[in-house]
Amino acid sequence: MDKNKLKEGLSVKEIEEFTKKHRFEVFWCIALVFACFFSFFIFSPGWGIFFASIGGILGITLADKIENLARSVFGFIAKQEQTIQIVIGVAFLIVSIFLSPLIFLLLGMHGGKSIYRLLMEYTNKG
Repeated sequence: MDKNKLKEGLSVKEIEEFTKKHRFEVFWCIALVFACFFSFFIFSPGWGIFFASIGGILGITLADKIENLARSVFGFIAKQEQTIQIVIGVAFLIVSIFLSPLIFLLLGMHGGKSIYRLLMEYTNKG
């Protein structure tokens, strides 16, 4: 094999630097992958769709309350030390494995909230 081809790719240090800089995004992406994967084995995929739909309905009807709740939760997590943030992230990953429909409920709530905000913006009601 060509030695230059072996050297291509990401090093462990580059991956570590990226995850330190973008740890919230990495945890969310991993949690979504886990929730998708384990929803096929622990729950049926229909439950994910059901909970995402319920979350969307809640997001549209309770947009302000969901936004305030999300701001307070994310603000709380951002104020913690890095070690505590990682512990919370690992707990979130465990929840995404064993309670994957809950992750879809959260996604639905934030999606419904975003739909409501855009709707109010374009209909000049908000």
